[in-house]
Amino acid sequence: MIMDALLMFDGSVNAEGALVGTTVNSGVTFTSGTGTDSANTIDVSQIASSASGRGRDVGIGDNPDLQIAIEIVGAFAGTGASMQIELQTAPDSGSGTPGAWSVINMTPVIPVVNLGGGQITYLDIVPGVQKYLKLTYLVTGANMTQGAIVAGIVLDRQLPGPGSGYPSGYSNQYI
Repeated sequence: MIMDALLMFDGSVNAEGALVGTTVNSGVTFTSGTGTDSANTIDVSQIASSASGRGRDVGIGDNPDLQIAIEIVGAFAGTGASMQIELQTAPDSGSGTPGAWSVINMTPVIPVVNLGGGQITYLDIVPGVQKYLKLTYLVTGANMTQGAIVAGIVLDRQLPGPGSGYPSGYSNQYI
């Protein structure tokens, strides 16, 4: 999985190449009952003409399709809390800023016990993408009191675990 800094909703890659997530600060960042928008809004028109207020079609058609990888890089905490992540899109308002946002895809509700460090969730980019994209994190039950998250558009999925690449094609019966 290759992460591009221009396609990141949340988090970053440090000088050593490690993912650094957007950190929850004592429930201030992810508060129960309210939606928290991703740190970055992606303007997909930067790679296509924006004269119509629509960006490049990043949905169905490519093989493999583009997806959003959402990785928990610091375990979340919050007794009884759960999170749902929405992918939202908006047209240009006419002044170069996002217009009205609409939800085009979302994850199932994820309990906090399933938001441990290293967990990766994928969200498909479906047809209907307009000029702008953002994620909204909906927290219910209780505030999130700690945790860190990285999210960005990727072309391929990360294979889980060590040795998850292709097996060696070399064999020697004498070794």
